[in-house]
Amino acid sequence: MLPPRSHPWFRCLVLAAGIRTLAAEPLPVDQRAYPDSPNGCAPATMLNLLRFGDAVYAPALDGIVGSDDGVKMRFVVDRYFRHRPSTIDASRMRWGVHGIDARDLAVGMNELLADHRIAPLSSTYLDREPEENDRDHLARVVDLIRRSLDAGTPPVLNLRTYLVKVREENGDQPVWETARSHFVLITTIRGEPGEIGSELEVIDPWQGRRTTLYLHREANGRSFRALKGSEDAGEWLDGRPFLQVLAPGVPTLRPANLEWHDRYLAVASHLIGRF
Repeated sequence: MLPPRSHPWFRCLVLAAGIRTLAAEPLPVDQRAYPDSPNGCAPATMLNLLRFGDAVYAPALDGIVGSDDGVKMRFVVDRYFRHRPSTIDASRMRWGVHGIDARDLAVGMNELLADHRIAPLSSTYLDREPEENDRDHLARVVDLIRRSLDAGTPPVLNLRTYLVKVREENGDQPVWETARSHFVLITTIRGEPGEIGSELEVIDPWQGRRTTLYLHREANGRSFRALKGSEDAGEWLDGRPFLQVLAPGVPTLRPANLEWHDRYLAVASHLIGRF
């Protein structure tokens, strides 16, 4: 029989139950545990999907060899990325000094899932479709995220940043160029999306922290350029091709050489999930 709520022992029991609940919650993977490369956001986010996704992913997570997260990330990189040719350019491997392309990440993830007879994930660039207006673009992307979350699969979002720089090699003219790329795991759509944007709770693999993004339309109708695909074989799109992201809690997106007069933005580039 439990003691009455007013009894001190009751408060101790409640506190003990809360501690057990917190202990049972897994910690996010921190990409810094992977010592081989500073670009460990992809394997860390891959493990976070398996760790925080539905129970169907448990066999895949349990099948990853390693006594800690750093060893597990090394196992994933070595088996599915470092020694396998890129699906984009067969002359190189999927894993390089700058990390991994989002499309190769999706392929490697599905190979891991196939090893454990788990259905493959879908993946897509999040650029605006022909004849799609900004509002419909936002609604479609949020719907993809919601469908994946409802299916028990927190989706992997690739964020890419761009800035306008004036450089001598471009004739001292302002030119859009790529800055940084980073992967995060979306865990929740917070509240109901508005007409301008939607707030997303994510796990940032840098320090393994939970934080919040704001996915939104271009608010002032300003055009920009962004790359769909790789630097070597991708296509630069004009207008407002991707939704933008406010991510003050994701420090790895910030370029180190940004001047006060440089235009800079972050976009939601690519999504991997069950949709």
